[in-house]
Amino acid sequence: MAEHSITWIRNQKAQAPDKPFFLYFSTGATHAPHQVPKEWSDKYKGKFDQGWDKVREETFARQKQLSVIPASAKLTPRDPAFPAWDSVPAELKKLYARQMEVYAGYQENTDHAVGRVVKAIEEMGLADNTLIIYIFGVNCASMEGTETGTFNEITTENGIPLTAEQQLKAIKAYGGLDKWGGPDVAPHYAAAWAWAGNTPFKWGKQVASHLGGIRNAMVISWPKRIKDKGGLRSQFTHCTDIAPTILEAAGLPEPKEVNGVAQMPMHGVSFLSTFDDANAPSQHTQQYFEILGNRAMYKDGWLACWRPDRIPWKLDPETMARFAPGKWNPDNDTCELYNLDEDFSQADDVAAKYPDKVRELTALFWAEAEKYQVLPLLGEIAFVWGFPKHSTEQTKFTYYNGTENIAAGMIPPIYKRSYSISADLYNPGRSGFLGLRRGLAGVIVAEGSFLGGFSLYVEGGRLKYTYSFLGLKLDTITSRDDVPKGKVSVRYEFTADKPGEFGTGGTSRLFINGKQEAEGRIEHTVPLRFTAYAGMDIGTDNGLPVVPTFRYTKLLPKVFRGRIEKVEFDLNPAKLSTEDLQRMYFERLASAVRN
Repeated sequence: MAEHSITWIRNQKAQAPDKPFFLYFSTGATHAPHQVPKEWSDKYKGKFDQGWDKVREETFARQKQLSVIPASAKLTPRDPAFPAWDSVPAELKKLYARQMEVYAGYQENTDHAVGRVVKAIEEMGLADNTLIIYIFGVNCASMEGTETGTFNEITTENGIPLTAEQQLKAIKAYGGLDKWGGPDVAPHYAAAWAWAGNTPFKWGKQVASHLGGIRNAMVISWPKRIKDKGGLRSQFTHCTDIAPTILEAAGLPEPKEVNGVAQMPMHGVSFLSTFDDANAPSQHTQQYFEILGNRAMYKDGWLACWRPDRIPWKLDPETMARFAPGKWNPDNDTCELYNLDEDFSQADDVAAKYPDKVRELTALFWAEAEKYQVLPLLGEIAFVWGFPKHSTEQTKFTYYNGTENIAAGMIPPIYKRSYSISADLYNPGRSGFLGLRRGLAGVIVAEGSFLGGFSLYVEGGRLKYTYSFLGLKLDTITSRDDVPKGKVSVRYEFTADKPGEFGTGGTSRLFINGKQEAEGRIEHTVPLRFTAYAGMDIGTDNGLPVVPTFRYTKLLPKVFRGRIEKVEFDLNPAKLSTEDLQRMYFERLASAVRN
């Protein structure tokens, strides 16, 4: 379930011998990915028993031996946010070592898969004139697994902290360490492994103030053009430079209009000149960086940066309250300054020595932030303080049979509110030998999986609803009566205890033809999102199932048996004020979701 992108573009003007084909790879899983073939992860058994401190030292030594970093580069120290390996209890060391074994297996498996594609290009006789760009990582190694790692990465993104003991309990419930990297968990390794993976830099994903959060490896091959095989290039480049480089290599102009829509100018510049000259001057001379308030400004070898006082995996109410509107002043963040031409790993802060440079780059950052629509800082997570992320005006959503794989971020926003799911069905009744085959059966609507999601379905002739609180708890209610033959209307209702509260509990009810058939409690609901991957389906349950039982996964028909006329979500309007939402979030989220 890692994020990958492979694009191969055949240049329509490639009849010209100097114009290449293009092959672009990007892989975005910078933590222990969801599924890794066991034969790959098992290759690394015992390879990380020495822990992250030692792995980081070993990696640093290899980097210098291979000359991929300067001989003068320094290994930055471990921040106190990451525990020393020697302080970790023995039982947790086994867990942590397995986390990295799985990730290493994923990384090698990915390289193997990329190699297969490259080999296929070679067998087609196109390798010599194919430009291959391979970027490993999106925003450096991810630290969102918290200090312990997690069996389900989406728990962190929902602001639900789990202790090491709770993580171990959940892992055991899903089959133990052997299941890590398999289909039964959606894991994320401990944050300190990301720190080790970002050697020799500090920090990682989300921390755009430091190179560990913004720098990735890139490998380029074009045998017909690049003669310096295995050569190293150190010019400053940015991801926005990829498209201009490809266009220049193809001899194509930058598009000013696409399908009648005027295009803004590309922000990057081509680095094609570096293909021929290792000493070609950098064309990209300045660049801003910003993620979640972490920010930096690069210009001509200098990097000024500001890291707010927040650990990347801390999304709890106490932490976020410090960054609420009117509470956090970004101008009060400490500015660090580095001369990257002399300090490869961002190890020596020289802000006190060059105050004029600090002022220059500070002013430049705010100008660039305004120009490129970065402001307001933290705007992308303003919803945690009660500001709507999307329009809340639409309250009715209608779907029809055969609609599948609606992206997780596009499902009706049922979180922290009351709502209902209604379906108009047709039950053909019993069939088969002696009428032993029941009529209506299967999934009406399903979102996510047993690691977070819900399913409204008919099983054994009865209407059922199952809700998964991120794999930590499954709640199921079942109708007393069978679903009758013929046209029938079914409905699931959720009545929130405290609308607007993140993680609110509530009451579930099932209705058949308007008659209440079942009632149950859901103590805690998912605050923000069920999953980052699986989607919502009508009439089936694609991918990992919401209900991990034999009857649901093996006996229910894959496609709904009967007829679904339509499925309708009806959401109660969000009636609370912004002030009420903010107050509820800060006062109640912690107690609502931690147990």
